[in-house]
Amino acid sequence: MQNIQGSANIGAEVLQNVVGEFVEAIQQGGNQFTNDGTIPDVVRMHVINRTRWLWLCEFPALKSMQTEWRRSLNDSAEKFRDALASGSPRIAPPLNPVLTPTSLVTMPSVGPVKSKHFTAHAEDGL
Repeated sequence: MQNIQGSANIGAEVLQNVVGEFVEAIQQGGNQFTNDGTIPDVVRMHVINRTRWLWLCEFPALKSMQTEWRRSLNDSAEKFRDALASGSPRIAPPLNPVLTPTSLVTMPSVGPVKSKHFTAHAEDGL
């Protein structure tokens, strides 16, 4: 492996990209996340499996190591990432979550307008 030129640099880059993919999926799913380069424990094996597969795909000389088993682990990691982005499963919040600002923009409601009629008789406490 040491004879493969640039393998360490490519490995670090692939890992950083995959961690970014999963952090973004965590955020899209409505879970709290950190931006310090760490990931939750429940996500770790999926990040490793995807990183390994993408790293192996970078080197044609390692075609023999691109087994169906590793491909299926990568596919499983991609499915888990997509599930995270849809909000399921929920992830335990980290100790130092990124504070994301809340949007103050109210989305318009769709459908017929429901008028609100208040009367003194209907109000509680009057």
